[in-house]
Amino acid sequence: MSRIGASKDIEYRTITGISELHTAVDLQRVVWGQESVTSMHQMAAAILHGGTVIGAFHEGELVGFCYGFAGFDGKHSFLGSHMMAILPDYRDQGIGMRLKLEQRLWAIQYGYSKLVWTYDPFESRNAYLNICKLGGTISKYLPSFYGNDSSGVPTDRFLVEWDICSEHVEKAITQRHDHSEQAESLYPSLITCDIHEDQVTSVCLNVNDPLSILLSRSGGTIPIPRQAQELKRQQPQLFAEWHRYVRDMCTEAFDLQYEVTSFIKGPGAIHHYVLEQKKGE
Repeated sequence: MSRIGASKDIEYRTITGISELHTAVDLQRVVWGQESVTSMHQMAAAILHGGTVIGAFHEGELVGFCYGFAGFDGKHSFLGSHMMAILPDYRDQGIGMRLKLEQRLWAIQYGYSKLVWTYDPFESRNAYLNICKLGGTISKYLPSFYGNDSSGVPTDRFLVEWDICSEHVEKAITQRHDHSEQAESLYPSLITCDIHEDQVTSVCLNVNDPLSILLSRSGGTIPIPRQAQELKRQQPQLFAEWHRYVRDMCTEAFDLQYEVTSFIKGPGAIHHYVLEQKKGE
């Protein structure tokens, strides 16, 4: 199957039939591996009880999909957007963004006002999509959410909240939201990175009490590596140390009523999350 020009020929629609749900299971195995697969039975049950599966089709073949189920936090209902998978040959064509927008439209039609999902804080592509292009906000850190991965690293996750009817989200998805790189210069970094020849050689906390800097400036930035998986393979000790610093700084900042409001893609070895105090706090 050719991907040339595919982005212009993608059909998006909900999936309800058993055969197509089986195909979605097969697609998950290709993208995420057997351990992360959501079964056909689970997706069918979720659809029955307020969830949805939305597929992206090229020439009649499923090339990507997103799956969400009904959730409740004790006060409000929401759609838990649990899984998205796109075949490797169809990535970087805007399909992921479009699937989330289709999911948003479906959710609004069925009475939801919020979607939530998790992702790895070190996955910069997901960070940019979730925060800058979709307008999601983050104020909760989930340590070891799925235990440890195959290399023994804790599967920490950010919890993204997507207030799909808000002005903030509307500005983001229509590309009218300002994610100015000035934030990187306005706010200090809570973690210092030593860089040599475009490679990070060491990381450490910015002074002994970086949170005092955060509080004094009403904001701060947290760097992550541009090539996190490569760093994880080649320098596991450095990655583990960086991972621990990000966990500690985010957890403490969120406890102090800060949230992630933006993500800045740098030209070199690192990108930055922007932390700012919650409005009204």
